Amino acid sequence: MRQLFLTIIFFIIGLNATHARLFLDVSILNKKGIDIGLTLGSELHSIEEVRHNEDIVLRMRSGVKIVLQASFIEEGEDFKGTDEYGPSSKIIVKGKILDSQNNVLKDFTNEPVVISLEEEKKVIHSQESQLVEVTLKPHLN
Repeated sequence: MRQLFLTIIFFIIGLNATHARLFLDVSILNKKGIDIGLTLGSELHSIEEVRHNEDIVLRMRSGVKIVLQASFIEEGEDFKGTDEYGPSSKIIVKGKILDSQNNVLKDFTNEPVVISLEEEKKVIHSQESQLVEVTLKPHLN
């Protein structure tokens, strides 16, 4: 009876572990007029589920658009020499910040952001009188 109970417990724990999903908390702060002392600001906060090979697209009312792709770091990309089993605790995020006419303001696809789970990192674009700050925080659910 004890063995059956332990088997059921391990099965339930294993089932929950294999169905953990990756989410990305994304906060976007857009400020205009920062060079003339007149700051117009807007914010967008979202929690997005990360799906394999699918873009996360967020658009602000001001027209600023963020396109992101996130995934666990695969073996070979900073994964060597660790004692981890299963997916890495580090996430790689690639993306672009676009303006209202789909012009690229910042492209970080070739130089992606590497973030540990539950850690927070920022991607900042500042040009002319505009500041766009994207805060990323991956977590499992």
